Amino acid sequence: METSTITFDQLPHVVSGLSEKLDRVLELLEKVGAANPFKQHKPSRRIVHAKEACTIIGKSLSTLYRAIKAPNDPIPSYKRGKLLYFYEDELYTWIENGRKHAVAPSFEEQVAAVTAGMKRRPRGGYNF
Repeated sequence: METSTITFDQLPHVVSGLSEKLDRVLELLEKVGAANPFKQHKPSRRIVHAKEACTIIGKSLSTLYRAIKAPNDPIPSYKRGKLLYFYEDELYTWIENGRKHAVAPSFEEQVAAVTAGMKRRPRGGYNF
């Protein structure tokens, strides 16, 4: 291959030649079945077992089994026979959905939470 210096006047012709070659290479890759590097692909769903799910969420096996049966926000799981299966992407979305809100509750919400937790009303009334 011969290397020569390109002048400013030759630059548009060289760039157009490179563009044509790149288009031909991409066409050949598509014919072969190779993935297009410029196209976003949906990631494939990967199935994981219980022990690997424990490492993903950072909890023990017993906590995982308890969290599957939790009444509020259970861990998404699938059972076939005696084995539990999880999808890795569902575990990550479950973790992301459990994010705490950064906004502090208002005074009225705090009062409602405190009064809801009281067994009896105090004799002197509420002192808020």
